[in-house]
Amino acid sequence: MSALMELEKTWQDWLKHNLARGVPSNKLAASLFEKGWIDAAYELIHKSNSNLQIPYIDISHNHIKLMDREVSLAFTCHKPFIAVINNFLSPEECQALIDDADSKLKASRVVNPEDGTFVEHHARTSTSTGYQRGEIPVIKNIENRISELVHWPVENGEGLQVLRYEDGGEYRPHFDFFDPAKKSSSVVTKKGGQRLGTFLMYLSDVDAGGSTRFPNLNFEVRPKMGTALYFANTDLNGQIDKLTLHAGTPVTEGVKYLATKWLREKPYV
Repeated sequence: MSALMELEKTWQDWLKHNLARGVPSNKLAASLFEKGWIDAAYELIHKSNSNLQIPYIDISHNHIKLMDREVSLAFTCHKPFIAVINNFLSPEECQALIDDADSKLKASRVVNPEDGTFVEHHARTSTSTGYQRGEIPVIKNIENRISELVHWPVENGEGLQVLRYEDGGEYRPHFDFFDPAKKSSSVVTKKGGQRLGTFLMYLSDVDAGGSTRFPNLNFEVRPKMGTALYFANTDLNGQIDKLTLHAGTPVTEGVKYLATKWLREKPYV
Protein backbone atom coordinates (compact mmCIF):
# COMPACT_ATOMS: atom_id res chain seq x y z
CA MET A 1 0.00 0.00 0.00
CA SER A 2 1.35 3.40 -1.00
CA ALA A 3 1.48 5.93 1.84
CA LEU A 4 1.46 8.74 -0.71
CA MET A 5 -1.75 7.48 -2.27
CA GLU A 6 -3.39 7.51 1.15
CA LEU A 7 -2.86 11.26 1.47
CA GLU A 8 -5.80 13.56 0.86
CA LYS A 9 -6.12 14.65 -2.76
CA THR A 10 -5.29 18.25 -1.86
CA TRP A 11 -1.90 17.10 -0.54
CA GLN A 12 -1.29 14.87 -3.53
CA ASP A 13 -2.02 17.80 -5.84
CA TRP A 14 0.25 20.05 -3.75
CA LEU A 15 3.11 17.58 -4.11
CA LYS A 16 2.64 17.20 -7.87
CA HIS A 17 2.53 20.98 -8.31
CA ASN A 18 5.70 21.63 -6.33
CA LEU A 19 7.63 18.74 -7.85
CA ALA A 20 6.76 20.14 -11.27
CA ARG A 21 8.12 23.52 -10.13
CA GLY A 22 11.43 21.84 -9.26
CA VAL A 23 11.16 22.06 -5.47
CA PRO A 24 13.62 19.52 -3.99
CA SER A 25 11.75 16.44 -2.79
CA ASN A 26 13.55 16.46 0.55
CA LYS A 27 12.04 19.87 1.34
CA LEU A 28 8.57 18.64 0.41
CA ALA A 29 9.18 15.53 2.52
CA ALA A 30 10.01 17.80 5.45
CA SER A 31 6.47 19.21 5.30
CA LEU A 32 5.01 15.70 5.32
CA PHE A 33 7.28 14.75 8.20
CA GLU A 34 6.07 17.73 10.26
CA LYS A 35 2.50 16.48 9.75
CA GLY A 36 3.49 13.08 11.11
CA TRP A 37 3.27 11.34 7.73
CA ILE A 38 6.65 9.67 8.07
CA ASP A 39 6.06 6.77 5.66
CA ALA A 40 4.78 9.16 2.99
CA ALA A 41 7.81 11.41 3.49
CA TYR A 42 10.30 8.58 2.93
CA GLU A 43 8.30 7.19 0.03
CA LEU A 44 8.42 10.60 -1.63
CA ILE A 45 12.19 10.79 -1.20
CA HIS A 46 12.63 7.30 -2.65
CA LYS A 47 10.35 7.87 -5.65
CA SER A 48 11.46 11.44 -6.44
CA ASN A 49 15.20 11.24 -5.87
CA SER A 50 16.35 12.99 -9.04
CA ASN A 51 16.33 16.43 -7.41
CA LEU A 52 17.34 15.46 -3.89
CA GLN A 53 19.77 17.71 -2.02
CA ILE A 54 20.61 15.21 0.72
CA PRO A 55 21.85 11.60 0.92
CA TYR A 56 19.24 8.99 1.84
CA ILE A 57 18.87 5.26 2.46
CA ASP A 58 15.84 3.39 1.16
CA ILE A 59 14.33 1.91 4.33
CA SER A 60 11.25 0.41 2.69
CA HIS A 61 12.75 -3.10 3.01
CA ASN A 62 14.71 -4.79 5.78
CA HIS A 63 17.28 -6.13 3.32
CA ILE A 64 18.99 -4.07 0.62
CA LYS A 65 20.64 -5.66 -2.40
CA LEU A 66 23.65 -3.66 -3.54
CA MET A 67 25.73 -4.42 -6.63
CA ASP A 68 28.30 -6.50 -4.76
CA ARG A 69 26.65 -7.28 -1.43
CA GLU A 70 23.35 -7.69 0.41
CA VAL A 71 23.05 -5.76 3.66
CA SER A 72 20.30 -5.53 6.26
CA LEU A 73 18.90 -2.76 8.41
CA ALA A 74 19.19 -3.52 12.12
CA PHE A 75 17.90 -0.20 13.47
CA THR A 76 16.56 3.10 12.18
CA CYS A 77 15.72 6.42 13.83
CA HIS A 78 13.72 9.11 12.04
CA LYS A 79 14.72 12.35 13.77
CA PRO A 80 17.56 12.66 13.17
CA PHE A 81 17.85 10.00 10.52
CA ILE A 82 20.09 7.17 11.77
CA ALA A 83 20.55 3.67 10.39
CA VAL A 84 22.57 0.69 11.59
CA ILE A 85 23.51 -1.55 8.68
CA ASN A 86 24.57 -5.15 9.22
CA ASN A 87 27.02 -7.01 6.97
CA PHE A 88 28.24 -3.85 5.23
CA LEU A 89 31.89 -4.97 5.21
CA SER A 90 33.32 -8.47 4.97
CA PRO A 91 35.87 -9.66 7.58
CA GLU A 92 38.47 -9.62 4.79
CA GLU A 93 37.75 -5.97 3.96
CA CYS A 94 37.96 -5.02 7.63
CA GLN A 95 41.33 -6.74 8.00
CA ALA A 96 42.66 -5.23 4.76
CA LEU A 97 41.92 -1.71 6.04
CA ILE A 98 43.51 -2.46 9.42
CA ASP A 99 46.63 -4.00 7.84
CA ASP A 100 47.14 -1.07 5.48
CA ALA A 101 46.52 1.61 8.11
CA ASP A 102 48.40 0.24 11.11
CA SER A 103 51.86 1.46 10.10
CA LYS A 104 50.55 4.91 9.11
CA LEU A 105 48.64 5.88 12.26
CA LYS A 106 49.30 9.22 13.92
CA ALA A 107 47.55 11.20 16.66
CA SER A 108 44.04 12.16 15.55
CA ARG A 109 43.14 15.81 15.12
CA VAL A 110 40.01 17.97 15.24
CA VAL A 111 38.95 21.15 13.45
CA ASN A 112 39.99 24.31 15.30
CA PRO A 113 36.72 26.32 15.67
CA GLU A 114 38.62 29.59 15.37
CA ASP A 115 40.50 29.19 12.10
CA GLY A 116 39.57 25.84 10.54
CA THR A 117 43.01 24.27 10.93
CA PHE A 118 43.40 20.70 12.19
CA VAL A 119 44.87 20.37 15.69
CA GLU A 120 45.35 17.68 18.32
CA HIS A 121 42.88 17.88 21.22
CA HIS A 122 42.45 16.06 24.53
CA ALA A 123 38.81 15.29 23.67
CA ARG A 124 39.93 12.91 20.92
CA THR A 125 42.40 10.25 22.05
CA SER A 126 42.90 7.96 19.10
CA THR A 127 45.35 7.48 16.28
CA SER A 128 44.27 7.68 12.65
CA THR A 129 45.32 7.95 9.05
CA GLY A 130 43.55 9.45 6.06
CA TYR A 131 43.29 8.29 2.46
CA GLN A 132 42.54 9.88 -0.86
CA ARG A 133 39.35 8.71 -2.55
CA GLY A 134 40.00 5.38 -4.26
CA GLU A 135 43.60 5.31 -3.06
CA ILE A 136 43.68 1.52 -2.77
CA PRO A 137 41.31 -1.04 -4.35
CA VAL A 138 39.52 -2.00 -1.13
CA ILE A 139 38.72 1.65 -0.41
CA LYS A 140 37.48 2.24 -3.95
CA ASN A 141 35.08 -0.70 -3.61
CA ILE A 142 33.83 0.48 -0.22
CA GLU A 143 33.30 4.05 -1.43
CA ASN A 144 31.27 2.81 -4.40
CA ARG A 145 29.17 0.68 -2.04
CA ILE A 146 28.53 3.64 0.28
CA SER A 147 27.56 5.78 -2.70
CA GLU A 148 25.05 3.19 -3.90
CA LEU A 149 23.52 2.75 -0.44
CA VAL A 150 23.09 6.45 0.37
CA HIS A 151 22.37 7.60 -3.20
CA TRP A 152 25.14 10.20 -3.12
CA PRO A 153 28.08 10.74 -5.50
CA VAL A 154 31.47 9.35 -4.51
CA GLU A 155 33.05 12.72 -5.32
CA ASN A 156 30.84 14.39 -2.69
CA GLY A 157 32.77 12.63 0.04
CA GLU A 158 35.94 13.25 2.00
CA GLY A 159 38.64 10.61 1.89
CA LEU A 160 38.21 7.61 4.17
CA GLN A 161 39.80 7.72 7.63
CA VAL A 162 40.85 4.65 9.63
CA LEU A 163 41.13 5.07 13.39
CA ARG A 164 42.47 2.98 16.26
CA TYR A 165 41.28 3.38 19.86
CA GLU A 166 43.29 1.59 22.55
CA ASP A 167 42.54 1.23 26.28
CA GLY A 168 40.88 4.47 27.44
CA GLY A 169 40.71 5.89 23.93
CA GLU A 170 37.62 7.99 23.29
CA TYR A 171 36.11 10.90 21.38
CA ARG A 172 34.08 13.06 23.71
CA PRO A 173 30.65 14.45 22.68
CA HIS A 174 30.89 16.50 19.49
CA PHE A 175 29.15 17.38 16.25
CA ASP A 176 30.37 16.41 12.78
CA PHE A 177 28.61 19.27 10.98
CA PHE A 178 30.28 22.66 10.58
CA ASP A 179 28.43 25.19 12.72
CA PRO A 180 27.75 28.34 10.66
CA ALA A 181 28.11 30.35 13.88
CA LYS A 182 31.79 29.35 14.19
CA LYS A 183 34.54 31.40 12.57
CA SER A 184 36.03 28.27 11.02
CA SER A 185 32.86 27.37 9.10
CA SER A 186 33.56 29.64 6.13
CA VAL A 187 37.03 28.10 5.80
CA VAL A 188 36.19 24.40 6.03
CA THR A 189 33.08 24.60 3.83
CA LYS A 190 35.04 26.05 0.88
CA LYS A 191 35.99 22.49 -0.03
CA GLY A 192 32.68 20.73 -0.58
CA GLY A 193 30.27 22.62 1.62
CA GLN A 194 28.53 21.22 4.69
CA ARG A 195 29.01 17.71 6.08
CA LEU A 196 25.54 16.34 5.40
CA GLY A 197 26.14 12.85 6.73
CA THR A 198 28.54 10.59 8.60
CA PHE A 199 29.18 6.97 7.64
CA LEU A 200 31.02 4.88 10.27
CA MET A 201 32.23 1.32 9.78
CA TYR A 202 33.31 -0.87 12.68
CA LEU A 203 36.38 -2.86 11.65
CA SER A 204 36.75 -4.91 14.82
CA ASP A 205 34.80 -6.36 17.71
CA VAL A 206 35.56 -4.76 21.07
CA ASP A 207 35.35 -6.65 24.36
CA ALA A 208 34.13 -3.68 26.40
CA GLY A 209 33.39 -0.01 25.73
CA GLY A 210 33.91 1.75 22.42
CA SER A 211 30.26 2.38 21.58
CA THR A 212 28.97 5.32 19.56
CA ARG A 213 26.68 7.18 21.95
CA PHE A 214 24.01 9.77 21.15
CA PRO A 215 23.47 11.51 24.52
CA ASN A 216 20.54 13.65 23.34
CA LEU A 217 18.75 10.54 22.07
CA ASN A 218 19.58 8.23 24.97
CA PHE A 219 20.96 5.30 22.99
CA GLU A 220 24.26 3.95 21.75
CA VAL A 221 25.51 1.56 19.07
CA ARG A 222 27.94 -1.14 20.15
CA PRO A 223 30.87 -1.90 17.81
CA LYS A 224 30.59 -5.08 15.74
CA MET A 225 32.98 -6.02 12.96
CA GLY A 226 31.47 -5.32 9.52
CA THR A 227 28.55 -3.25 10.81
CA ALA A 228 28.05 0.33 9.59
CA LEU A 229 26.33 3.30 11.20
CA TYR A 230 24.99 6.18 9.13
CA PHE A 231 23.51 9.39 10.51
CA ALA A 232 22.41 12.59 8.83
CA ASN A 233 24.01 15.71 10.31
CA THR A 234 21.30 17.91 8.80
CA ASP A 235 17.52 17.63 8.70
CA LEU A 236 15.36 17.24 5.59
CA ASN A 237 15.59 20.99 4.98
CA GLY A 238 19.38 20.85 5.07
CA GLN A 239 19.68 22.62 8.43
CA ILE A 240 22.20 21.40 11.01
CA ASP A 241 20.64 19.07 13.57
CA LYS A 242 22.00 19.33 17.11
CA LEU A 243 20.33 16.07 18.08
CA THR A 244 23.28 14.45 16.26
CA LEU A 245 25.60 15.16 19.19
CA HIS A 246 27.57 11.93 19.56
CA ALA A 247 30.60 10.44 21.26
CA GLY A 248 32.93 7.49 20.99
CA THR A 249 32.87 6.09 24.53
CA PRO A 250 36.14 4.95 26.13
CA VAL A 251 37.45 1.53 25.18
CA THR A 252 37.86 -0.37 28.44
CA GLU A 253 38.92 -3.76 27.10
CA GLY A 254 40.34 -4.61 23.69
CA VAL A 255 41.14 -2.42 20.68
CA LYS A 256 38.63 -0.60 18.48
CA TYR A 257 39.25 -0.02 14.78
CA LEU A 258 36.88 2.26 12.94
CA ALA A 259 36.61 3.71 9.43
CA THR A 260 34.88 7.05 8.86
CA LYS A 261 33.52 8.68 5.71
CA TRP A 262 32.00 12.18 5.75
CA LEU A 263 29.56 13.13 3.00
CA ARG A 264 29.61 16.73 1.72
CA GLU A 265 26.89 18.68 -0.07
CA LYS A 266 29.15 19.35 -3.08
CA PRO A 267 32.18 17.69 -4.70
CA TYR A 268 35.03 17.60 -2.21
CA VAL A 269 38.24 18.85 -3.83
